[in-house]
Amino acid sequence: MNNILIINPFGIGDVLFSTPLLKAIKRKYPRASIAYVCNKRTEGILKNNPNVSKIYIFEKDDYRDLWNESKLGCLKRVHSFIKELKKDKYDAVVDMSLGYIFSLLLYVFTAIPFRIGFNYRNRGRFLNHKVDIEGFNKKHVIEYYLELGNIFDLDPQDKEMELTVSSEDSVWADRFLNENGISKLDKICGIIPGCGASWGKNANYRRWAAWKFGEVANYVTERYKYKILIFGETKEMPICAKVQSEMKTSSILACGKTTLSQFAALLNRCDLVITNDGGPLHMAVALKRKTVSIFGPVNPHIYGPYPPSSLHVTVTSNDACRPCYVNFKHNKCETLDCLKNIKPNKVLEAVEALIGQR
Repeated sequence: MNNILIINPFGIGDVLFSTPLLKAIKRKYPRASIAYVCNKRTEGILKNNPNVSKIYIFEKDDYRDLWNESKLGCLKRVHSFIKELKKDKYDAVVDMSLGYIFSLLLYVFTAIPFRIGFNYRNRGRFLNHKVDIEGFNKKHVIEYYLELGNIFDLDPQDKEMELTVSSEDSVWADRFLNENGISKLDKICGIIPGCGASWGKNANYRRWAAWKFGEVANYVTERYKYKILIFGETKEMPICAKVQSEMKTSSILACGKTTLSQFAALLNRCDLVITNDGGPLHMAVALKRKTVSIFGPVNPHIYGPYPPSSLHVTVTSNDACRPCYVNFKHNKCETLDCLKNIKPNKVLEAVEALIGQR
C-alpha cells in the first residue's frame, strides 16, 4: 500500500473519530501516503495531522449550487476532481460517506483496486470490501471506523483521537489571552453553549439552556477562581452573549473571533471545558482537556468521549425516551425534557468529580 485515500465528508466529530484509524494504518504502512477527502469546515482538523499528506476539499453544497447554475459546469468540476484522484493512483480507499455516489465514481472512473466502506441501505454495492450496518448503534463510532481497517489486518493499539495544534496557532492563542488579561498562571474554563454546525437548524435539540451554563460558570469562577472563555461560531453569538449576561463576574467572549485551528489552540490552554455534545467536545477530548459534556437525544456511549477516561464526565437525564437519535435519525419532540431535566446542580456535581470536592 503506497497511496491510501480516506473519504469522510461529515462533521468535526466524525473526522476526529477517524484519526485512530489513520494512526493504525500509518503504523502498518509507515511509508504510505494517506490523503483525505473532507469538507471545508473540517480541513482545520486535518491540516496539522502528521499522518495526512494531502487534503482534498469536497463540499457537496457547492456542487449542488453549481449543478443548479450550470449542469455542464458541475460535470466539469466533478471530472476535474476525479482526474486528480486518478492521477495520484491510490491503491485503496476507505469510504466513510455512507453513500453510493462516491463508491460509484471510484469504481467506474478511478480504478482503485481496494474499495472499503459501509454497506448502509445497500449503498455499498460498488465496494469490494464492505461492513454491513443499519447505523451506529452497538458501539462507539471509533470502533466502527476501526472495523473498516480489518481488511488491512491492523493492530489499533492507540484508540485516542488526534488533534495537533501548530506553533503558529499556539502563539496566536497566547497573544489573544494576554490581550484579554489572562496570564499563563491563570486557570481557564471554556464554556461552549452551542454544539457545532452538524445539526443545522435542529441545533436547539442539543443545546442546554444558556442561563444554566451561566450558573455553572458563576460557580466555577467564584469557588475555583477560573477565568471563563465563552466559545462559539459567529451564528451562535446570541446564545454565547446570553451566557455572558448571566454571569456575575467578567468573562471573555471568543465567539466568532477564531478560525477552527485557533479555537483548538485556545481549547488547548483550557484546564476544564464544559460543553454540549458535538464537534467542539471531541476537539477538547482529543487535546486531553478535562471535559464535562451534556447529552440530550444523543447516546454518549456511541458519540461521547472515547476511549473512556477519568478526564471526561458525561451528564444525561433519566428520561426513558432518550436517546432518541438512533441510526442517523432523530425522533424530534417539542418538550426537550432530556435537556430541561438536567439541572445545573447535576453538572456542578460532574465538575466537582473532576476538579475538587464541593
